[in-house]
Amino acid sequence: MDDQRIGFHHYLRGIVLGAMALFLFRMTLYGDLKYYLAPKLMIYTHISIVALALLSLVHFVLPPEHHHESCDSCTHHHALPKKGLPTLIFFSLFFLPIATGFAFPHHTLGEDAAANRTMNKNLAKQAQGASSAPAGAQRTPISQQQFDGLKKKLLRQRQITVDDTYYTYILNLLNQDPEIFKGKPLVLKGFVYRGKQTAPGEIMTARFGISCCIADASVYGLLTRGAVSELKKDSWIRVSGILDVTKHAGVPVPVLTRSKIQKIKEPRHPYVYDNGILLD
Repeated sequence: MDDQRIGFHHYLRGIVLGAMALFLFRMTLYGDLKYYLAPKLMIYTHISIVALALLSLVHFVLPPEHHHESCDSCTHHHALPKKGLPTLIFFSLFFLPIATGFAFPHHTLGEDAAANRTMNKNLAKQAQGASSAPAGAQRTPISQQQFDGLKKKLLRQRQITVDDTYYTYILNLLNQDPEIFKGKPLVLKGFVYRGKQTAPGEIMTARFGISCCIADASVYGLLTRGAVSELKKDSWIRVSGILDVTKHAGVPVPVLTRSKIQKIKEPRHPYVYDNGILLD
């Protein structure tokens, strides 16, 4: 096997590993990992950056022949891609995703993505099938007692403010038993989402909830009625109104009425995080 060709592939692998480490480091530095991962998974990205950087360094510190001195009597063959186009295609599989990651801005999921995702309706029903342990080491669910305590706290409040920390829990509580919250003032923020079954004069004030990463994102939203006809899809709003109950496909659902709508900038953290309920 040609030594020059072996060296070429050896150093190209080092460049690929270094580029991957640099790309992940850039995402970490600028806070772009929030578009893809839940916060508790970011530690693994940091570990990957170090590992990739070290592997890249090894490829440049150790000459390529060091990896083959002990293989003179090997019966296996270290096959390389054929010269020319096969080599170009092989390394393009690594370089093109990295290059596009550097070249194009990160995009927040919006209405178009929501149309292909499930609308998360009721955490309590999902939790009935859950085990007594978290569904994955990176999830930190609240206990059933904490979930019930949150419900009682919301009922005592004069106005419900849906914050990012408890966003998924509050939305699921509203869907679980909308009648008991009827008449309560509520404030929340989200993006404008119009589904296929959304009536004129209605929108969903929605957010994407993430358990681990962007691949498992689902939509959490509250049906909102008011002066919404001029609102553009995916625009971010802060809504305040009064909770009421309507029926959707024969099922009672909460709806925010008498809504006052204020346009806002996209939040620094556009996604919320769904950690589930730990059953006793």
